Amino acid sequence: MNYSEDEIIILKEETFMKAFVQTEYLDDRQWSDLWSAALQRATPFDPLMVDEINVIIPIPEHSGVLIFTDKQLYHSDENGLTVLNRFSSAHRFPLYKDSHRTLNALGCGTHYKTPWLCPFFALLPLEDTRRTIWINPLKIAETKQTDSRCFLKLSDGPTFVLPLLQRSVRLHAANTCYALALMRRDLFRFVKKADTPLAYLELPNTPFARLLAKRPLLSQFTHPITAFTRHYTKVTFLSRYENLEEEPQEINWSLW
Repeated sequence: MNYSEDEIIILKEETFMKAFVQTEYLDDRQWSDLWSAALQRATPFDPLMVDEINVIIPIPEHSGVLIFTDKQLYHSDENGLTVLNRFSSAHRFPLYKDSHRTLNALGCGTHYKTPWLCPFFALLPLEDTRRTIWINPLKIAETKQTDSRCFLKLSDGPTFVLPLLQRSVRLHAANTCYALALMRRDLFRFVKKADTPLAYLELPNTPFARLLAKRPLLSQFTHPITAFTRHYTKVTFLSRYENLEEEPQEINWSLW
């Protein structure tokens, strides 16, 4: 039987959707046997043993989070933001509060949707930062919408269900990738000469990444070079100065 191009697209969408529905998925608002199995094979989180984080997801009906990486699954009794602050301190990456203020000053974030950044990857908070799923947008294979929920599949990883719209995931993923490219352009400008955000992103060959590549935001920089580092230097200086003036005994001098 011959199908038109539109019919083929519809058939592919239906196939993908059936696969998502039939596949077991993690829901951060509902406990399941999949959560139990994941916790059993997870090891305690050690920030020095982790190179790149794919997902941090709160455990429903329990305190703590699961941390997914390419090599290992970890758990922590702390919340996601605390885990990230430990990870940042261990690897001497920017603390979230400083990159948060920097990106907000540049108009690249919001109070609840500002990404966590380091030179090597970025994580997007899909809800507010108090209890949220932090996800690496370049690890998303594809997303599908059904009713008011978005199914999100990782590359070579589990499927998650999120209580938000697919278009919101795509929008904020593009913003996160732009922020990562902005940081990388400043840090690697003597090694790599390029004019577009896409040139600073190693996009995988996945349906989700191909959609990101079409985003107008990633076609050109809207900030001058060194914009990120200049604002970040100002933010960190003011933060350290405030601590020195108000609570010098509370300063972690190892971070200076």
